[in-house]
Amino acid sequence: MVDREELRALAAGTPPAPARVVTLDAACEPAGLDTPASDLAQARAAGCRTTLRLGGLPAPGETAALLGALAERLAQEGGRLEPDALAMPAAVAQPVSLALDMVGCCHGPPPVYLMLPAMSLESIQRRRGLVLHDGTETDARCWWEGLLSLAGEAPGVSLVPEAPGPGLSGVTGGQRWVGPSPGCGELIPASPRRLRLVLDFGGLVAASGDQPAALGRLAGRLVTTADELLGALLGPGGPRRLALELEGIARAVIASGRDPRSFAALQWVKSRVTAFRDGACAASVRLARTRGAGGGLQPFPLPGAMEVSEAGALDRALLAHGARHSHLVCLSPWSLAPPEIGRDGMGLLPALACADSVCWRRPDGDLPAGWYGETLRFAWAVALRS
Repeated sequence: MVDREELRALAAGTPPAPARVVTLDAACEPAGLDTPASDLAQARAAGCRTTLRLGGLPAPGETAALLGALAERLAQEGGRLEPDALAMPAAVAQPVSLALDMVGCCHGPPPVYLMLPAMSLESIQRRRGLVLHDGTETDARCWWEGLLSLAGEAPGVSLVPEAPGPGLSGVTGGQRWVGPSPGCGELIPASPRRLRLVLDFGGLVAASGDQPAALGRLAGRLVTTADELLGALLGPGGPRRLALELEGIARAVIASGRDPRSFAALQWVKSRVTAFRDGACAASVRLARTRGAGGGLQPFPLPGAMEVSEAGALDRALLAHGARHSHLVCLSPWSLAPPEIGRDGMGLLPALACADSVCWRRPDGDLPAGWYGETLRFAWAVALRS
């Protein structure tokens, strides 16, 4: 088993605090503010990092009043409105005004996630009209260019597609995502028992001698040890969510002497990420069988005999016994296509389909709007097809 020092050496920093998403209903009455205010206060008291997500759209000019009322409700209990991130609908006529109203009511400048409707990508690609939250229709391409301009001017703004994560996240029962996590913009349930470890892909490949089978075994040891950490950090009970985020994939490709634009490089990445994911999944299934399905994640319903017989060995285990963790391998588009290598990294983006979930928060620093938009649309399309 990997010892704790080895796990710490592979992880970039310490595990972040648990993440929570609190939804504020835009149509709620003053009495309805008690629930989000209580949720925010409880999350803060528990040491959680929170994303405050605006559900729906307030009437024009009422966003600041709604957030101000929530701030007053928190102040009555000695608290402040200081979420670690804000999430709001992007399909609005004035996204800049909405973002400014929300940020202006909070202490500190939290990062902002603009949630993109899943089906709006087709409208953008085909230059069709897009129906906004208020029922009006606008040109989708013009709307998209406006969002990119906003992101270009405000480094704290990220665009997050409302796309389901592929892999295990698509088949586990219950636990639908509620909003983006405050740190990396990964779509998560409201109150997951979650541990995210950022791992250097190049270091993992080197540690396994670039052998897929050894990489899978390493992933299994990481899952087993991380599951113990998850229990120690968060205690028993509650859905167990383990995200192993693989960083520096494009850098590892270049360091290996491969051309990131080549099909051979894409195949190399996919084979290694798949091997890592298969090893992680197999370990999660073993843990589910020996320790139970974890804190609340129910095993998959036993499918029909024909469905099981037509599946592979790993798939049969997953279908029949379930896994202990709702998510495992987490990828960011910017790990595959970082801004420093420009469009050369876009050939690696199809490997995003090998992940269980996606980190959508934009990379730090100034980004060319054209590059950001093109890369994001490519990654968005892969996520929708997965």
